[in-house]
Amino acid sequence: MSNRIVIFIAFFVSTLTFAQTYSGTVQDADTNQLLSNVTVYFDGTTIGVITDLDGNFSITTQKTINAPLVISYIGYETLIIDKKTLQNNPIIKLKPQATDLDEIVLTDDDWSREKKIGYFKREFLGQSIHSEDCKIKNLDDIRFRYSKVDQTMYAIADQPIVVINKYLGYKVEYNLVDFEIMFHTSAAGFDYVKEVFYSGTSIFTELNTKVKKRYLKNRSFVYKTSLLYFMRSLAASNLRENGFKLFKKEDEASSDPLFETIQDAVFKTEKTEHNTTKVSFLGTNKVVVSFDNLEQAFLLPNSKDLTFYIDSFGIHFPINNVLFGGLFGQDRLVNMLPSDYNLQ
Repeated sequence: MSNRIVIFIAFFVSTLTFAQTYSGTVQDADTNQLLSNVTVYFDGTTIGVITDLDGNFSITTQKTINAPLVISYIGYETLIIDKKTLQNNPIIKLKPQATDLDEIVLTDDDWSREKKIGYFKREFLGQSIHSEDCKIKNLDDIRFRYSKVDQTMYAIADQPIVVINKYLGYKVEYNLVDFEIMFHTSAAGFDYVKEVFYSGTSIFTELNTKVKKRYLKNRSFVYKTSLLYFMRSLAASNLRENGFKLFKKEDEASSDPLFETIQDAVFKTEKTEHNTTKVSFLGTNKVVVSFDNLEQAFLLPNSKDLTFYIDSFGIHFPINNVLFGGLFGQDRLVNMLPSDYNLQ
């Protein structure tokens, strides 16, 4: 009997320590009308709810999360807020989405819509052999423009882009904020992708009530080489145990080969409040990462103090404090897992 009491108390304390609930009420900014069926979610996760008939919502996470809270409703501007502002059940006002009647038409756009869709799918969904398992359900909601002067293609969507990922078993709703592909034209007249930039918010939901075994297998495979797994391993100081190897040069400008090193020689980690890990680069050189002795990626500091943080989900922030390349920089939606994947 006493053992059961101890277990119950331990669970109750754990719940008090980690469970965090955020509440609020959503209204129309112009009319103050209460808005029901508004989607409220933590960006990049499966954690989401919708508002009730009175515009109220309550969303709970069992761990400390750094992801912003997103308020999304068709016909209104998407609102991204810091969860710290959700104290005392605030009223959150959404602005109706303005209709842009003066949208600029690029007269030098001589690319067909089919050509632009091809580039968009390749850079948004990814170029892996599994990209064909990803389908965009509402391509008609996406507008494309190509500027010959800037050699840049743009994509705009007023509604969330809905993607059915049958490789990992998720439906992803992606609120596109920016999307640009910069091209370089060769002397022979061929267009090559020089740089890609896109940003937005996303929420993941399961395609099936009962997750299929092949989805679980594919997710596990993708996770083992993901940036999410790397960050969680780095925060737990067990990169090597989880299959990651680190390499660097003494002098980045030299032609000397890379040599293998250990985590403590590259990073300093320390726990801070709310189960967050502070990570400091011990130097400014690029750090190369390999896994399974084959795939390679790299990261390097992009801040003066050489630091960044990792929360209990494995989300790193500030996001611009670290630059990534190789496999970490090539991940696209086909291989994207929610930030709350595989949390214990």
